[in-house]
Amino acid sequence: MLADIVKPVTTGFKLLFSETKWVFIRGFRRWEIRQMEKRLAEEYQNLGKSFAESQAKGEVFDPKTSDNDLTLKQVAFLREELAHLEKDLEATRAEYVRGRTGEGK
Repeated sequence: MLADIVKPVTTGFKLLFSETKWVFIRGFRRWEIRQMEKRLAEEYQNLGKSFAESQAKGEVFDPKTSDNDLTLKQVAFLREELAHLEKDLEATRAEYVRGRTGEGK
C-alpha cells in the first residue's frame, strides 16, 4: 500500500530531474549552435568584404584564391556542423523521451 503511494512521487521526481537535466543540456547545445551561427555570419561577412575589395579594384572576384577558397571551405564546414548539431539535439531529446517512457528498454 505504501509502495503504491510512493511510486508516483518517485516517478515525479525522476521526471523532474530528467527535465532539469534536459534543460541544461539543451541550453548548452543551443549556446554552442549560436556561437557557430555567429562564426558562420563572420565568414559570410569576410567573403562579402573580399568580393567588395575585388570590385573596388576593378578585378573579377575569384573564389579560387587562397583566402576565398579557405573562407568557402570554412562556410561549408560550419553549415554541415550546424546541421549535425541540430540533428543531434533532436535525437538526444527523442532519446530522453524514449528512455523516460521505457520504450528504449
